Amino acid sequence: MDKNNQYNSVFISDVHLGFLGCKAEKLYEFLNKLNCKKLFLVGDIIDFWAMKDNFYWPKEHQKVLDKLKEIKDSGTDVFYITGNHDDPLRSKKDANKFIETDKRFKKILDKANTFKVVDSHIHESQTQGRILIIHGDQFDVVTSNIKWLSKFGGVLYEILLKLNRPLSKKLKSLTKKTVNKASNFQLNVQRLCKKEKFKGLLCGHTHLPQIKQNSDYIYFNTGDWIEACTAITEDRDGSFELKSFSKAKSVLINKL
Repeated sequence: MDKNNQYNSVFISDVHLGFLGCKAEKLYEFLNKLNCKKLFLVGDIIDFWAMKDNFYWPKEHQKVLDKLKEIKDSGTDVFYITGNHDDPLRSKKDANKFIETDKRFKKILDKANTFKVVDSHIHESQTQGRILIIHGDQFDVVTSNIKWLSKFGGVLYEILLKLNRPLSKKLKSLTKKTVNKASNFQLNVQRLCKKEKFKGLLCGHTHLPQIKQNSDYIYFNTGDWIEACTAITEDRDGSFELKSFSKAKSVLINKL
């Protein structure tokens, strides 16, 4: 293992295995070099929404899931925080519906359930105190209350990816920023941290990677593996870094 990759904890989200735009090969390269005590998969790792009407599961996506299982079997604690795109992991009833639709979902669900599947987790960091880890769809009123619109957006994004990737990236970013502002995403995060006395909140969902020190809490966002190819790492000394792995060498975006 590369000594530069010996972390206390690593956080990734919004991989969207099963979705056309997933950069599975980039993620596999990252995971293949990874050495950490804890690995947090912060939701939307598997995109069941995208596969419901059009099953898509190439070998590169299976390799990523197999690698995650290998990391777990090597002794790393792997936590799977459920997201809205992998909501069959939140409900056995929903899982059974997917399996009834296509038996191939069972193999994927069975492997995902070998991890520690939870809706949220409280991480006791060395330097920043209690940090809530949650996917983040809970703060998005569009996803929570107008599910069909969110799913339609995913279909439209996939079409745009096939036609023009740079354009789809710009539109996706603009849409996410607009929805976040309209749904008071950050305000809802702040209220929860204040109410539950969390020092920080780490999530995904928005696909907008960030580490931001606010006056009364720290906001972490892991980004995604469709465009940004980002991860947040917690080093052995307790420091946090947000890095992009889209290029041959990792690029530091921010640190705390």
